[in-house]
Amino acid sequence: MNDRATFGSMTGKSAMRMFGRNAVFAAMLALMPQAFAQKAGGTLVWGTSQVARHFNPAVQSGYATAMVGAQLFSSPLRFDDKWNALPYLAESWSFQDDGKSLLLKLVAGATFHDGKPVTSEDVAFSIMAIKANHPFSSMLAAVERVDTPSPTVAVIRMSQPHPAILLALSPALCPILPKHIFGDGVDLKTHPRNTNPIGSGPYKLAEYKPGEHIILEKFPGFFIKDRPKFDRIIVRIFRDSNALAVAIERKDVHFVPFWSDLALLDRLAKTPGLAVSDKGGEAIGPLNWLAFNTKKKPLDDV
Repeated sequence: MNDRATFGSMTGKSAMRMFGRNAVFAAMLALMPQAFAQKAGGTLVWGTSQVARHFNPAVQSGYATAMVGAQLFSSPLRFDDKWNALPYLAESWSFQDDGKSLLLKLVAGATFHDGKPVTSEDVAFSIMAIKANHPFSSMLAAVERVDTPSPTVAVIRMSQPHPAILLALSPALCPILPKHIFGDGVDLKTHPRNTNPIGSGPYKLAEYKPGEHIILEKFPGFFIKDRPKFDRIIVRIFRDSNALAVAIERKDVHFVPFWSDLALLDRLAKTPGLAVSDKGGEAIGPLNWLAFNTKKKPLDDV
């Protein structure tokens, strides 16, 4: 295995930030070797025990889909750890019509992995497809249509001002799909290309073996200069967290963007050569669910 990678000797937080320049990662905890070569190139091996149904975040929520999907697809905007919007496919954006319209000016030269240019038609198709299919229906509820006055301009028309529209245009929520691939009339939720997609992100899918691994290769035509840094990413899928922990300790895995088994955390934190951090996923935010049983007193009284 080639252990050369982009990161130098850095903390999990700074590593996540560097990787996040290619895409937003749904991560709260990172474990990775502390010593990586400075020179760009090489292979990053990240481990996970979660299995994605497919890789199309336009119709599927969740960490497992978003992590890989954010590498395969680019989105209009990105966000830093302070929730500041950053350019991505949209080099600039502005609200108009008292906040009821959002104009996106697309970057020049962006192409999909098959060489076709990314245009406003793809943006319009994707946003309306996400509105119709994504489980987070409220995030685009105000969107009525997307106008395309030119190939590089898309205007999102809304029924009312909806400032949260910017967050909805992030990598995990708004992958820009190639209309010439996904606009063939086939149900997007069961589209055969969901497991073999073409996007305009920093990596393209090279191989997928369900339950074993996902191999992503650098897209040489990516529109951001000097990105991505890695030549290849291998996502190794483990049956459970114990097997993943052993792989981390053996240095068979370089990076785990989300770790939920706290029982193993102390052991891993003591492993030489690993950096453990709870930073790097600030823009994701924690989520806790509190439910009330409204059939029992006193909660049955509105």
